[in-house]
Amino acid sequence: MKVLIYADKNILEPIGGPTGYLYNLYKELKKEKIDNIYFLNNKKMKKKMFIKRCYKKLPKAFQNKYKKFKNDKEKYNILDKVFSTSPKESICDLNEYDMVHFHATLDMYMVKDSLDNYKGKVIITSHTPKVAFKETIEDRLSKEEYRSKKKKLDRLEIVDEYAFNRADYIIFPCEEAEEPYYHSWDKYKEIKEKNKSKYFYLPTGIIPIEIDDTDKKIRRQYNIPENAFIISYVGRHNETKGYDQLKILGERILNKYTNVYFLIAGRETPLKGLENNHWIEIGWTDKPYEIVKASNLFILPNKETYFDLVLLEVLSIGKTVLLTSTGGNKYFEKFPNKALYYYDYGNIEEALLQFSKIYNSSTKELEFKNKKLFLDNFTIKKFTQKYLEILTKIYEGENNE
Repeated sequence: MKVLIYADKNILEPIGGPTGYLYNLYKELKKEKIDNIYFLNNKKMKKKMFIKRCYKKLPKAFQNKYKKFKNDKEKYNILDKVFSTSPKESICDLNEYDMVHFHATLDMYMVKDSLDNYKGKVIITSHTPKVAFKETIEDRLSKEEYRSKKKKLDRLEIVDEYAFNRADYIIFPCEEAEEPYYHSWDKYKEIKEKNKSKYFYLPTGIIPIEIDDTDKKIRRQYNIPENAFIISYVGRHNETKGYDQLKILGERILNKYTNVYFLIAGRETPLKGLENNHWIEIGWTDKPYEIVKASNLFILPNKETYFDLVLLEVLSIGKTVLLTSTGGNKYFEKFPNKALYYYDYGNIEEALLQFSKIYNSSTKELEFKNKKLFLDNFTIKKFTQKYLEILTKIYEGENNE
């Protein structure tokens, strides 16, 4: 059995999304000396990552300006890629492999000409927190930008339709992770029904976050008193991630609890934070888990979610989590003895009630519960073992019916 994961190993790094997901898997495969699963190895990508590392050493102000310029430039690149008449071919001979596993519907669409003649099995895992074409339209473009190219942008649906229908097998972390696809894509119900036998479910696993105690250091750095209660958030500042609702909840909490502080990591765009001395926006950081470790509570306020890597990372640190009962978050409800406090998205009163319970509980006891939950269920070792089992089933021609 020879498998190609259609992602370049040179761009993998411990961040969110498929890049972080595959970074964890790549490291474990290497550690266990599993040599029949391959990644792409493009020398141009190696050079690109070297430039990226150099760029990260530049002053933050320059980084932000360059990032905005790059984002503006690349906004419509997807349209050029999809609707170009150039051949859509793989950078390698796919027929050297028994299986090819794609981790983005666009990556799969961009080699569809090669897939016409491919004799092996095709697998897709879509990592986006809603169907990919809707994420492009709703989360990356303003309403004005969308309106200016509406007809063409709406046609991006062909990418996701092609990927789900052409794939021989579809892997999701859990059934709950499909929820945002049903919500965002009218055709998904029909696609799922038609392709039901293709589905496998594989809960994600990660390398645990190992970090020293940063409490005193972080409190000194941000002038937070030793006895203050810190709530942390790491992620995009948009509606899908629930950042708008986080602000509403934050305002209510700060009005009631004088010793609570919010530490927020992530670029402050498109939404801005609260104007409050106890609401601290630290911007993009390559050390987000220092603030998570130093906090008493992590909040995950998603409106829609797939199977958030950040939740697993926070569990591995052992932090208590206040989170919305949506998408992949729901998968964790079935586990007993956990320090996960759920509320319905948009229900601020329920969120405040749950926060009150956490605020009045023993933090150390809660942290132990989540660390154990992680170690028992979501390590990269357990994930890789299950992944190999699924690949073997696919190779032997089994489905999940």
